[in-house]
Amino acid sequence: AYSKEKPYIFVVGPVPGETYERMILPILAPDPSKDDKVEFGKETFYFGGNRGRGQVYPEGNQSNNNQFFAVADGTVKAVDGLKITIQKKDGTTVEQTVLPGADIVVVVGEEVRKDEPVTTNPNVGGFGQAEKEVVLQDMNRVYAFCALSFSIFLSQLSFVLKKKQFEKV
Repeated sequence: AYSKEKPYIFVVGPVPGETYERMILPILAPDPSKDDKVEFGKETFYFGGNRGRGQVYPEGNQSNNNQFFAVADGTVKAVDGLKITIQKKDGTTVEQTVLPGADIVVVVGEEVRKDEPVTTNPNVGGFGQAEKEVVLQDMNRVYAFCALSFSIFLSQLSFVLKKKQFEKV
């Protein structure tokens, strides 16, 4: 559940987008015979899922599923694994570390501007949400409905058979 104050809101994720195209969430229904506070009826639940990529961690830093941008104007001096060194116009260098997941698209000697992409954009997926209603039904009412439906079926069947009997005469 999202919080103790709002137990009817569920947030899931981040989860891999390819694996979780559809999600099934089990809900354990309370038993009104054991808990007097629970009543039969309809309840609306809200579901949200952060599926795929492009997440930001709660601390605010980007995950490895984001596109990274140049931190300064200048020339790319080195690309070493996941570190990109950019030399500014004043001669100072800035080292930028990108996380694994995206491919680096800049090469040594290339001029970059601040906030220009230095990696590909691996962002796929997104946030999905749904609103569903769950009905907590007393099983005795379900049994009574089944019995009523069956009795109506039998009475209709007997009417049809009775009509067929009179048509023969």
